[in-house]
Formats: sequence, structure tokens, C-alpha cells
Amino acid sequence: MVVGNQIWLCLSLVLGSLTLTQILLCLSLVLGSLTLLSYQKKKKETNKPTSSSDSSSSSCSSESSLCSSSSPSCEEEEKYDVFLSFRGEDTRHGFIGYLYEALCNKGIHTYMDEQTLESGHEISPTLMKAIEESKICITVLSQKFATSPWCLDELVQILKCKRNENVLPIFYGINPSTVREQKDSYAEAFANHEHRFRGNKMEKVKQWRDALTKVANLSGHDSKNFRYECKLVEKVVGDILSRLPKYQLTNYGNLIGIEKSVKEIEALFSIDEMDIRIIGIWGMGGIGKTTLASIVFQKYSYSHFDAYCFLEDTPEEGGNTYHLRCRLISKLLKDADPLCTDTPGVGSRFIQDRFRYKKVFIVLDNLNGRRSKLQKLLNGYQFANGSRIIVTSRDKQLLSTSAHAIFTHAIYKMEGLDEHDALQLFRFHAFPSNSHATGYEALLESVARYAKGNPLALEVLGSSLKSKSIKEWESALDKLKTYPDADIQKVLRISFDGLGDKGIQDIFLDMACFFTFPVFREDLESILNRTEYSDAAIGISALIDKSLLIEYLFSNGALLEMHGLLQQMGQGIVCDENKDLGNRSRLWKTKDVHHVLEKNTGTSTIEGILLHMKDLKKDVKVSPTAFSKMHNLRFLKIMLEDYFSLFETSYELYTEKCHGRINLLDGLESFVSDEIRCFHWDCYPLKYLPYFSRDNLVELIVRGSQLELLWNEAQRQPLELVKLKKIDLSYSEHLIQIPNLSRAINLQHIDMTNCENLEDGIENFPNNLRVLNMGGTAIKSLPESICKWKYLEILDLSYTNLRKISEISAPMECLVKILLSGTEIEELPESIENLTVLEHLFLCECDKIKFLPNSLCNLMNLMELYLDGCSSLEELPPLPHGLMTLCISECERLKSIAELPSSLYELFADDCTSLETISSWGWLPREPYIDCCTYSFKNCRKLDDHTCNKVVFRITYPGDEIPEWFSCQTDGGKSINIHLPPNWFKGGLTIVFCSVFYNRLDSKNFEIVFKTSDGMCYSLDDFVYRNFAETTDSDHVFINSEHLLTSDWRLSDVFGPDWSSICSNITEASFRVRHTYGIKKSLRARLFIRSEQEDEEG
Repeated sequence: MVVGNQIWLCLSLVLGSLTLTQILLCLSLVLGSLTLLSYQKKKKETNKPTSSSDSSSSSCSSESSLCSSSSPSCEEEEKYDVFLSFRGEDTRHGFIGYLYEALCNKGIHTYMDEQTLESGHEISPTLMKAIEESKICITVLSQKFATSPWCLDELVQILKCKRNENVLPIFYGINPSTVREQKDSYAEAFANHEHRFRGNKMEKVKQWRDALTKVANLSGHDSKNFRYECKLVEKVVGDILSRLPKYQLTNYGNLIGIEKSVKEIEALFSIDEMDIRIIGIWGMGGIGKTTLASIVFQKYSYSHFDAYCFLEDTPEEGGNTYHLRCRLISKLLKDADPLCTDTPGVGSRFIQDRFRYKKVFIVLDNLNGRRSKLQKLLNGYQFANGSRIIVTSRDKQLLSTSAHAIFTHAIYKMEGLDEHDALQLFRFHAFPSNSHATGYEALLESVARYAKGNPLALEVLGSSLKSKSIKEWESALDKLKTYPDADIQKVLRISFDGLGDKGIQDIFLDMACFFTFPVFREDLESILNRTEYSDAAIGISALIDKSLLIEYLFSNGALLEMHGLLQQMGQGIVCDENKDLGNRSRLWKTKDVHHVLEKNTGTSTIEGILLHMKDLKKDVKVSPTAFSKMHNLRFLKIMLEDYFSLFETSYELYTEKCHGRINLLDGLESFVSDEIRCFHWDCYPLKYLPYFSRDNLVELIVRGSQLELLWNEAQRQPLELVKLKKIDLSYSEHLIQIPNLSRAINLQHIDMTNCENLEDGIENFPNNLRVLNMGGTAIKSLPESICKWKYLEILDLSYTNLRKISEISAPMECLVKILLSGTEIEELPESIENLTVLEHLFLCECDKIKFLPNSLCNLMNLMELYLDGCSSLEELPPLPHGLMTLCISECERLKSIAELPSSLYELFADDCTSLETISSWGWLPREPYIDCCTYSFKNCRKLDDHTCNKVVFRITYPGDEIPEWFSCQTDGGKSINIHLPPNWFKGGLTIVFCSVFYNRLDSKNFEIVFKTSDGMCYSLDDFVYRNFAETTDSDHVFINSEHLLTSDWRLSDVFGPDWSSICSNITEASFRVRHTYGIKKSLRARLFIRSEQEDEEG
């Protein structure tokens, strides 16, 4: 109160007699004192310890006052942004008060003393620690600064800690040269110090002089250069803000995995560009959009912008854009008065004029609602150049709507955490004390996988499992599969409720309940298109834009997938529809489907059923009338395996698994629904399908069934099947006939794989086919011309009784893959050249083919040719110039290979026991691709030396003698030393090694060590391009060759960036065996040096 009384006494005595200038100076003193009073009051309220003082003594820093919502306690030390050093007698009640307040208003944590030190006290350890822990020190050098030993000691300590760096001097009312040379008032002060500290204490005075000289030579601010004191304060604060970003933490604490996103958003943010930008951050709920925006806001708002505002679009706003805009204006202008001039429809010109010259940073968080909301929110306001606006939303369409044509827009998609970061974040919350998680490893990974990289889910689940036992964890995980966490679901549910349109909500629920694995978008659109829906394509796009679906784009189409947490949320919505299972719209839980089908409790409410038979605990005895009340049934999926695992299941295992799972001993009555779009029933146990309306049928999938015919005689009226796109009857071994499908004009995919009793019907297939799989059937012939299938992309006729390929009378511009392996064909027609886009041709095990047509070379797009096991093939024709893979293994009559295309990077000729030579070697690729190539000639024992020198080959044959031409052999069975000629590395080298082994030989057992003339060694232990592990039950000779170090990048990888000079100094290579287990005779090797023009043997 002493200072307060002085203020009012001053006002009462002098205001009446002073000039205007003097009154303003007096008011300046009053305001500075009031500022100090407010911070003194705050400090007393925090009960921080203080030091006793003498009011007549000068003061530098004592106990701290921290600019934050709560000051740290003595037990919890906190680092400061700024340490403020000053002579209280000169500046405390004016300039320092303004500067301190300005720093605090910018959120800069500042250490400033509020007390004085008693005469004779040394600087406290607390004060010294505060200096050490401050990022920047501001030293205000004033007229009486040098009179205070404590201020001088403080300066010495500051310069010692900061080493003259991160110290900002302010020369307040004094010339820098006075400080530097200690003249005028500083000379007087030092005369007193020298008198007081004469004798042994003069060293301290010398330290003070040196410190003043050093600080005066640092870059700082001189108050004489500023007309107004407020400008000096503004300049100092700006200087501090520009320096602080250097000290931004790169470790974001518990914000694991955020660094990459911060860097990417900063690149879009482009703080130095002077355009106006809106940056959208888009992603699902809980993915970290707000966190990312907050980090950028904290980093840049204070230091680079005139006004800034972080505004959340809360549900309380109720979609009222005007109220949200009022909050925005009030925060940016820090003044509510202008709002009276703003109106919902037309923005205030007065407000617009105030914004025109403000460089602003606005974060609009969690924006939702109509697509025009962003434009209405900004209301045509123009901001100064360099302004930035970040908008976070779950709705991409809202972000895509431009508010102003001049804005540069970018939308950043926020992805989930990768597996490593997800595990780290979850561990951080589940084990906050970094305690040992022994025994929890598998559980940690399970929960991390469940969350699929969603930070909110990882944080919530980690916190809920903290300090719980392993048994409690296991119980919680089981519960999560059925009852997801309510807090997570509450956040995610917002996106679903915001969809509005029931048709789009139904698409979401269908995806959540029935498509638990990725599905092609084209297929999903076909199945979901219904008259009462919004167009399915539009609805799916809306779900993608609102982060409720994930779309992956590939060359052959787009795959759609739903995040597991969103699936659980959608399934929860359906479960809440009704307690009675028969009155829910969708059934997908095994026990629920089992109950409804066996108890016959289905109703017209049911629109879809999904049953995974592998999850059944016991067989289902389906009531004959189980489906008779389901008038609105659209989906029926009774599946053995999902789409992807099916490929790994053999036919025998497939039928064994599903046998008897669904019991239809009493048959199955007709379906009453006219809405069935997907009929999928694996291992269907009856001879015929039940009757149902096929008007809307899109997919018919009945794999591994007991079907003999699709429908019985009464149902075989002409089939229109106008909407049918896919029919899959694969592995139905009893199927003997399929109906005439020529009227199914939209049918694109037919799969009859391994329907081994199916002999005909292929001639009645429609013309629009894209995929035709007839492999493993009994068909013997094709239609006269396959050209009618002009859209066909894949044709599989492998392992059929096919004996002839029809003439291809016209170009087929879509067919990219043909599988003819295991057929009886003897030749291919010359017209095969009309397959103009063919990329893959499979003719494996066609043991009647002796020759291939010469027109094969005209297939310019052919990349892969598989002829394995063509045991009658005697020669190869000229091959296409773009061929990349050629497989001719087990072509036992093939004696030579003519010129091979330069594009070839894989040649497999294993077990070509008659092969002797390859005529032309111009095809060998040059660097950098040669290390990626494989040329395998395993067991080609007749191959000549010239070919052996050229190729990467591998030969294994029975025997126990190493060929004589292997001149170098191991010393004691462990290593071979080979001397290298100069410049050996310019053309690369080939190592050929040989051994007699028994039982097993592994490629990981070998290494090569290069040695320089001065004894340095460089190891190469991964030189085998394709690893091998040969196993036999008798003695075998093994020969292998490898091209080594054939490219600059490979040399650099082994020897480092200075590889050229190192390789020039390498004189010896040592080929070593790590252990001799299995090797019966000494290892031998031979080295070939390849130059640019010719090959040399070394």
C-alpha cells in the first residue's frame, strides 16, 4: 500500500499546478506503478517465498514472478523464456513495468524481481539457477546500473552462463560508449567501487569492467533511437519473439508421432510468403486435427501476426454462423463494441476497415455444418497480406469451398499413427511412469492394432488400462470387441449424426455391418444403388469427404475401407435399434444370426444378414421358412472365409471346413423379398437355389456348393438378370450345367474355377465380360472366335481339356492376361499377335507344344512369359523387346537360346538338362539394374564356359568332385584370398564358388571381405541376390555365381561416398565361410573381372 499512497498523494498535490506535459509524465509514473502493483498482488496470492529487503538498496533479480496462469512452486522448477535484469531505482516504476506487461501479454514467460536484496547479500542460488534456465537475458543498462554491485554481479553471471550469446542489452537513457568505456556516471560509480574493494577484492571490480565492455559490444537497442517509449517496448518484444522459435521443443512430450505432420503443415503454411492462405486439416474424429492446429498456432501466432484467434465451432452454437462470427471478431479486435455494427447478412464496413490492415492468424477448429459456412463466417472480410487461416474439419467438402478467390488453398489429410508410434503413444498413457511392461507386450500390440492409429482411442484406452493387471487387461480387450469405449464412440458419433440424409446413413451402416474388409468402390456402388437412396456414388463420396470412409486409389480401381472404430460405432447404432434381434435392420453377429435363422424370428425389418461360418460354435438348423417374413432383405452373405483368405484355401480344405455347417434337411422355401441384391452362400448344401426375385440381383456367389443346377425346371424361365454383374460358382464340383446368360447384358465377371464336371455353356456367355475364369473345368473348346468378348481383360482356361485356341480374327484391345497352363493345346495361332495389349502369358506344363509362333515377337506389351514344364519345346522364336520375365525351367529338349531382349531382368532356366549355350549376350543389362537381375540355370550341367562367365547361375547336381576349372581353393576350408588387378571396380566382377555339401547349404553362410593396401577391411555379407537354402540327402555339387558391385550406388553403399579412392586402394578380396557345417570338401572359387569393352578372367 505504500506505493499506492504515494500515487494518490502525488495526484492530489501536483495535478492542479503542472503543465500538460508534466501531467502526462506524472500519469506515466502512475500507470507504471499500477502495473507493478497488479503483479505484486498476484504474487502474494500464490504464496511464493520472498526475500527481506532494504528499500534504500538497489535491486537486480530476486525471487521470480512467472507469466502464466499459475506460478511454479519451489519444488517444480520451470524454465523461463526471458530473464529480466535491471536497476530498480532507475526503471522499475516506468519502462520495466511496461516491458514486463508487454512480454506477459505475448505469453512470454519472464523472470523479474519484485523485491530488493539486503545490503551485503550475495546472489542467491535460486537466482543463479533462474539465469541458467532462461533462454534469453535482457539487461537494461541505465544511469545508475553501475552503482549496484548486485546488478554487476548479475551481469557477470549472465555473460558467464550465456557466453555472450542470447543476451539482449537495452541502453536506457545512457550512451553505449559510456557503458563500454565506463565514463561519466559509470566512472563515478567505479571510483566508489575501487575505494570500497581495494586490495584483494580488486579482481571483482576488473570482472565488472570486463562484463560492461562485453555487453556494450553486443547488438542491442538504444532508447535514444526511439521517439516514443512504447515503440522501444514493441521492438524489444518483437526481437524476443523472433529469437524464441529457435528454442521451440522438437520433443512434443506425449504428442508422439506428430513431428512429421507438423513439418508437412508448416510447408503448406509457408510463413514467409506474403499471400493470404486458407489451410484445411481434414480427418476423422480423434485423429489429431486440433492438436496439429494448436501446435502451429502456439508456434507462430504470437511472433508473426498482429491479431490471432483460436476458435472452436462448438455444438452449443447450434449451427448459428452469426454468433460464431461475433466471437471471432471480438477475439481478433479484443473489443466487443464493434459488434453492434455487424449484422448477420451484411458485414460492417467499420469492421472491414479495421481488418484490412491487420495480419491475422485464425484457427477455426472442428468446423461443421453447411458447405457455405466458411464463406459466411468470414463474411467477405479482407485481411492484410501474410494472413493465415487454418480450418479443421471432418468434412472435406466444407474445406473445399473457397471463401475468397484470392486465397491460396491447400487441404492436408490427417493420417493415423503408424504401428510404432501408436504403440509408443499407448504405452505412454498405459505406463506413464515408464514402468516395466513385462508380460504386457502382446496385449499392448493388440490394443494398438484395435485403435488403428487413432490418437484419441490410444489415449483413452491407455488411461483406462493404467495400473491394471494382465488379467484385467485381457478382460477389457474381450469387452472392447462387443462394447466399445463410450468416450471414443461419443466423439465419432458426431460425424454420423451430421450426415443428415438417411440414404447416406444407410450406406454407412451397410458398410459398417457387412463390409468388414476392403471392397472395390465399383462393386459397392452396384450393390447399394437403390431407388430410395441418394445415388450410391454420391453417398459414398460424401462419406469419404466426411472421413467416414477411406479410399485407396489403384490402377485397377478404388478400394474402400472403414476404420475399425467407425465400424464399431455403426454397429452400435444398429444394436440400439431394438432389443429384439428379429426387429433390427442388420444382423452380422454369429450368435444373433444363428438365433434368428434357427428360431425363425426374422421380420420385414431385416435388410441384411452376414454370417461367417468359421465362427459358428455348432451347426445351424435353418427353418425352411426362415426367410419367408423378410420382405425387405437386400443382403444375404453366408461366408466361409473373407475375400482375401479364400485365395490361400485349397478346395479340399474349403469343403471340409464348411461341410454340414448349415443344415437344410427340410429344404428351403421361397424368398419373398424383391430387393435381394447380393446372394452369397458358400457351401450351399442343396441341389438348387431357392426361388427369389432376380430383378435386382447384382452378385450371385455360391462357392464350394452342392449345386447341380442353379434353379430347378420350374424356375428356368428366360433369365433377364439385367442388373447381374458377378457370378461365382467356383469349387462347385457337382455343377453340370449353367443357364443361358446371354441376356445378362451387364454381367462382367464369371468364375467357374474347379467346377470339374462343367463341360459346356461358355458359348452362351454375354459379350460384356471382363473376367472369365474357367480353369479346372471340363470344357474342351472355345467359341469360334473369342473376339466377341471385346472387353475381356482376364481369361483363365488352365488345366482344362482345351485342345485348340480359336483364331483371333480381330484385335482384342483389353485382354492383358491369358492362362493356358496344363491344357492339351499343341500350338498357338499366328493370329495371337492380335492380342495387342497382352502382358502375361502362362503356358506352363503344356507338354504337347513343340514350337511357338513367330508372331509372338509382335506382342509389344508382353512382360511375362511362363513356359515351365513344356517338356516338348525344342526352340524359342524371337521374343518381344519388352519382355521382362522368361521362365523356361524343365524345358528338357531346349538346347540353345537365341538372342534375348535387353529388357529381360529375370530368366529362370533351371533343370534345362539339354541347354548348352545362349547365342547372344547383348541383352545383359548394364548398371544400375544388373544387381536387380536374376538369371538362374540350376542343374544346367551342359552349359558352356562362355555362358557361365556371363550369367548369375546356380547349379546343384549329385556328385562329390569339384570341377577342375576352379583354380582357387580354401585354406583349411575357411577362406579364399584372391588378388585384384588395378581398376577392378570399373566394370564390376563376378564371383563363382563351388562346394560339395551334404544335408544343407545356406546363402547366409558366406561373406566377402575386401582389403586395402594399408590393411583396412570392408565386409560384404549380403551379396547373394536371391537367398538359397539347398537341402539334400546325399552328396551334391553346388555351384553359384553372383555379379558383385556393378553400379556406383552399390559401391557407395559398401565403401561410402569416397568409394572411388578406396576401391583404387583395394588389392585383395577374401571369400569366407562363416561355418563349415554341411560342407564336405574345400570350398573353391573363381573370379571374373568385367571391363566396359571386354571380359577378363582373374
